[in-house]
Amino acid sequence: MQNCILARKLSINHKAKIDMDIEKKSIFVGSKAYLEKSFLEELSYKIWSTKGTRFRASIRLTTISKMSNISISILSAYLIIAGLLAVYNIENDDNNLKYINYYVTALSILQLVIAQFENSQDYKLKAKNFHDCSLELSKLYNKLRTFKTLNSTASEYSVLSFCQKLSEEYQEILNRYENHDDIDYDNFKVEKFDHFSELTKKDVKNIKYRYLWICYGAYSLIIIIPPLIILGIIVF
Repeated sequence: MQNCILARKLSINHKAKIDMDIEKKSIFVGSKAYLEKSFLEELSYKIWSTKGTRFRASIRLTTISKMSNISISILSAYLIIAGLLAVYNIENDDNNLKYINYYVTALSILQLVIAQFENSQDYKLKAKNFHDCSLELSKLYNKLRTFKTLNSTASEYSVLSFCQKLSEEYQEILNRYENHDDIDYDNFKVEKFDHFSELTKKDVKNIKYRYLWICYGAYSLIIIIPPLIILGIIVF
């Protein structure tokens, strides 16, 4: 009888211990684990991830700016080369010349529209703004790291005052600049893969493919398709 009572008590105690472990277990995993830490740690993560993301946004826009200039320049060269076909009578078929002249005219209009749209995007200016934002956030992050290192025994009031002031500075910086795109944060997570355990290899591949398409996809088509159409008109 005593053995049964003892076994029952042990069972109850074991169940209670399991319940306590479940309660203590974090409901946030991976990169969101900071949400269950102190506000100082949460602020540290926000500044660290935002400065890295803004830097990736600067790189993306710089790359797009270069690809935009290259593709528009090559498109202009295609128009000149195609126009010379008629000037130097390289193509003797009159029907083909009519198609080529029509294609050159249509392509000239398209090139003008693309050039105006790309110029209106101000990729270089946006890239510089994101880079400046990243530098300002870096200063803020260094200030936070210095406080954590040199003030490990600071009082709660000192930590609270520091967090409030730093949070206001962080928000002021964000207010001065436009927000980044989702691909920039995803690309930052790929760069810091060890810190984001929720990412799988499939996720990394998808993010890289998306990034390549955003930076190079449309501009590659602008470079490749026009000469293929001209060759198709001449050959067929």
